[in-house]
This record gives sequence, structure tokens and C-alpha cells, in this order.
Amino acid sequence: MDIQKYFESAKTMDLAQDMLGHTFTYESDQGKFSGLIVETEAYLGPIDMAAHSYNGRHTKANDPLYQSGGTIYIYSIHSWLDMDISIQKAGTPNGILIRGLQPLEGIDLMEKNRSKTGFDVSNGPAKWMAAFGIKDKSLSGTVLNEHNFNFSAKKVQTPQEILATPRIGVKNKEPWTSKNMRFIVKGNPYVSKLPKREMNLDTYGWL
Repeated sequence: MDIQKYFESAKTMDLAQDMLGHTFTYESDQGKFSGLIVETEAYLGPIDMAAHSYNGRHTKANDPLYQSGGTIYIYSIHSWLDMDISIQKAGTPNGILIRGLQPLEGIDLMEKNRSKTGFDVSNGPAKWMAAFGIKDKSLSGTVLNEHNFNFSAKKVQTPQEILATPRIGVKNKEPWTSKNMRFIVKGNPYVSKLPKREMNLDTYGWL
């Protein structure tokens, strides 16, 4: 898979939906972790008031967003770590946040790292990062499929239905607060903040 071409050849909003059902894998010293992407959020760079690159803001920390599509951007939110993938060609700092993963490999280690079991292990952007044992930003700026992180060439699962909703935690930034820029596999129990009544425990929302 030409990872750069994948992340540069389509609109950011479309990619945020297409990423659902692909696997994300981390080869770490602790072991191999992987999961299905079940939730994403799109960020449209300089025009997007919720984006770290809003108004052209460019710092050493957010520089990965300005690199070629497929570059890893790890950043702090309070005491937690989140991860975006840079989208579009170098110089256009769009990003997609991976918000939720359904575990595939390394589940025992994930539960140990999180001291949790069940859906709470990886149903949130900082949760899956902690589950994968990622404790710092040292891999920020590395490129997918070239170092420790890998994104599958093809979908492993296909969503029955994709729901678009406003992003989580984007406050007082209208009209960007209300825009439907978060995409989820409908009913997947590893989607963050999903009420139990909305979970599909039969198919997890896959075809």
C-alpha cells in the first residue's frame, strides 16, 4: 500500500470514514498490539477552529501535521496522549484523530496496561493509546508503515452503517462545534461514550 498516496488522494472527511474497518497495529518492545478502527474525527487545518493548526499555527510540536500524509502526530491533552494521522500533502496540515479501536491482538497486554477489561480498554483516544503502552511522544513524526505503526492496506471489516456526529470536546467554536466531523461504526461497543442501549453486541456493527 502506498500510504502517502492513500492519505493524500482523497478529501479529509472522506478518509475519516474510509479508515473505519482498517486495522491499526503497533509493534512495541512489550509486544504486538492491533485493533480495528471504529471511530475517527476529521480536523481541517487552518480553517478549523478546533484544529491544532488553526489559522496556520505551526510549532515544533504540531509539525507532523505539516508533513506528508500518513505522518503520526502524538500530542498531550491534559495528562493523556492522543494520536492524529496527518492528511493531505505536506504543507496542508489536516489531521484525523483515531478515537476508538476494537482490539484484535495483544488483548491481555492491553488489559494489563489499562488495568481494565471489556470495552473500557480502548473505547477512547487516550484509552487505546494507554492500552497499547504508548507513554510518550517519541514516535511523533514517524510515518505509518515505515516504523512501529502500521495501517492495513485494505479494510478487514466493513461497517453496516457509518454515523456522522459532532466531534467530542469541541466547545465554543461554532460553527465548528456543531459540524458532523466525527464518524463511528454504528453500534460498535468500542466507540467512546456509547450508551449501552445503542450497542450492537451481535455483530459489533460490521457486515
